[in-house]
Amino acid sequence: MRLPVAVREERTRVGAGVAFVLAGPDVWSSAMQSALEGTGLSVVACAELHELFEACRTQPASLLVLAKGEGAFAVRACRAVRELEDVPLLAVISNESELITTLDAGADDCVVARVDPAVLTARVRALLRRAHQSGRSSGAIIVRDIVIDLDKCQVTMRDEPVPLTPTEFLILTYLSMRAGKVVDARTLLAAVHDHDYDERDAQNLVKVHIANLRRKLGDNRADNPYILCVRGFGYMLERRYERREDDVLTPYLDMDNAGQN
Repeated sequence: MRLPVAVREERTRVGAGVAFVLAGPDVWSSAMQSALEGTGLSVVACAELHELFEACRTQPASLLVLAKGEGAFAVRACRAVRELEDVPLLAVISNESELITTLDAGADDCVVARVDPAVLTARVRALLRRAHQSGRSSGAIIVRDIVIDLDKCQVTMRDEPVPLTPTEFLILTYLSMRAGKVVDARTLLAAVHDHDYDERDAQNLVKVHIANLRRKLGDNRADNPYILCVRGFGYMLERRYERREDDVLTPYLDMDNAGQN
């Protein structure tokens, strides 16, 4: 059967590359395997973490997938893999209670093991498109002491490098391009991952990523933090060194979470 033109074009554009999958049978199903292959990626299965390391050393990866049932292992694996490769990392978790610790460990996105294969496909395509788009960016953005190098996908603060995951980098970039404007969680995550999340997922995912960004930036100054949480609206990157006393946003700022989340 010949695929429709639109589908063939999508597979050609997004699916060029290899996905390395470290999975367990209790989490990773044949339906999920088929869904990943349906994106056009060549899928290489790895039984152990050291096999994943060796595979990454011999062949560049477009996507890394960690799908192990043990939550503690997923966290350790995310941390290890993030140090090894700067590519999109998708974690498949047993239940939602593992979401925060897995994202904290370096995963760019998470899905639960019972996810609809069609949703998995959409999330994978979104990660791949985001990675492709970030590679085409150019120039630099400067907000106060933060310098975002779009060519190298690197961030420095007061001339010191700030190690960020790809998702953290793109969230900071998106906020910096709209510095001084409030962006709601759903819009922010949809722009970064090119996928429309429901409100609950967006709030949970962005909250963790923002907390990690603040920690890595050392953004714990309650007097004038970089990333502001505007209650009921979203997040904003503060471009001013000092806020005005009569700022209309002041009543809405969540200063308890100004430097942490």
